[in-house]
Amino acid sequence: MLKTTNRAISSLTTSVSDSDTAWVLTTGEGSKFPSSGSFSLTCENEITLCTARSADSLTVVRGQEGTQAAAHDAGKTVKLTITAALFNSVETDISSKPSLSEVKADTDIADAINEKHNNSLDHDGSSQNAAIAGKEPANANIQAHVTSAHAPSNAQKNSDITKAEIEAVLTGTISSHSHAGGGGLGYTISVQALTSSPADGATVYFGMLPKAPTTTANISKIYVRKAGQIKIAEILCYSGTAGTGQEWSLYIRKNNSADTLIATLSVAANEPRD
Repeated sequence: MLKTTNRAISSLTTSVSDSDTAWVLTTGEGSKFPSSGSFSLTCENEITLCTARSADSLTVVRGQEGTQAAAHDAGKTVKLTITAALFNSVETDISSKPSLSEVKADTDIADAINEKHNNSLDHDGSSQNAAIAGKEPANANIQAHVTSAHAPSNAQKNSDITKAEIEAVLTGTISSHSHAGGGGLGYTISVQALTSSPADGATVYFGMLPKAPTTTANISKIYVRKAGQIKIAEILCYSGTAGTGQEWSLYIRKNNSADTLIATLSVAANEPRD
């Protein structure tokens, strides 16, 4: 299965042709990427498959997932991207696991599953008493123990024991008890958008699908599986070229109708965050 890490972004130290398979990242930034296994990388509009990393040096297979191998200049952004290949590798990994019928076909496991509990005695004392009758005639204590109650007749019932009685036998006094925390914990929903170059003044939409933002609404959606409130919305956007300070706004759209403004930014930076 393909490897992933969070926020693995760097840039090329030297230009590469459309056939170069050895890429070198900015010094010290190779550690942002997985140390072993294969993972998908995106540089401009090309998706590659990195098959090995040594420090800041990468070995890549060019032009993956229907993209075209292309030359890239030094300084171009290289980032680990969640692509369709990751989901396909997860599906392949799951499908390679044995099915329930295959597990049951194992002789040893099947024998264990079919093994029956062969104790036919009930547990009210009468069957046990009958079973041991005559086997220990000289030991009346065994039969008396099986057929009698295990608690004395004057034992206090659990329901009658008070909190004060419990506190009296403890060191100190329990005056109160509460659990820290309170209500249930929330959960995080991740959204993503691949590389795009929207036109000025255009409205684009993105959600949970690993694809570029689109100008058509109600395609890439975010499913919230539990009723509640959105407490925090954090969006990280990266631009290969720093912006010019033009305003752009980020919204959350609910049920493809109501838009809630998160923030409006006017920055000239590669990596603004809301």
